[in-house]
This record gives sequence, C-alpha cells and structure tokens, in this order.
Amino acid sequence: MASAKHMHSIHIDAPVEKVFHYLEDPGHLIAGMEEASHGTPPTVGAVHRTPEGVVTTYECKYRELGMHLTAAITRAEYVDNERIVERSSMGVVWTCSFEPDDTGTTLTYAWDSSTLMKMLDAVFYHSDKHIEEAHATFKREVEALA
Repeated sequence: MASAKHMHSIHIDAPVEKVFHYLEDPGHLIAGMEEASHGTPPTVGAVHRTPEGVVTTYECKYRELGMHLTAAITRAEYVDNERIVERSSMGVVWTCSFEPDDTGTTLTYAWDSSTLMKMLDAVFYHSDKHIEEAHATFKREVEALA
C-alpha cells in the first residue's frame, strides 16, 4: 500500500450520532457516490451484519467500461460515533471519521490504494472531484433529517 492518502472534510449541521448512523448504512454511502458512476449508479448487493445489526461486509455493484463489476467491502473497523474503516476487494481502503464541532459534525473521508488503483483513479474515477460531490450529498441528506 502506498503511503499517500487523499483526505477531504466537510461540516454538517447535525449531531455526530445522526451523521454516523446515516453513513453506517452502506446504501446511503453508496448512493452518495453516484457522481463517480459515469451514468450508471452503483447499488448495494448482499449485506452481512452481526447479531447486533452492525455491518461486517457488503457488496457494491457497479458498471465500468461496459462491464458489470462487484466489489466486496469489509468493514475492518467500527467505532460507534467515531470511525468506520472499510477495505475493498478492489484494493482501496477508506476511513470515515466523525468529530463533534461547535455547530455539528466534521466528517472526514480519507482513502488510499495501490499504485495501480491510483493510476486507474486518475484516468477513470477522479475520486478527489467526486468525494466533494458525495460530501455535498451527505450534507444535504443528513441536514434534511435534522
């Protein structure tokens, strides 16, 4: 794994608990990434949970270069109202961190990947651009719930 990470933060006018519980749902997380899909929105496949209801793994189904693909996502770390770390079968590791601030929550999304995935990202995905669009979606959706 390369050492360089991408990182973006956004303020959301809602308590940490509300932001965290919104984004712990893979459906909300994947739906926020629609702009990166190049016209075919990704969908959530099978979701596996602990008996307590915490997500352990899920599938993200998407289409790229005319192919139907499925990424297996493993929730590597789950700290209630603080952090979610996920690893994709495509080689990407991302962390969502949630911190209270004066008027709500600061959501920080950081990710890293292999050199190959970074090259593919630069050509096809443009994650730095799309994460800001996803953050705007998360902000709009969570603040509408508040």
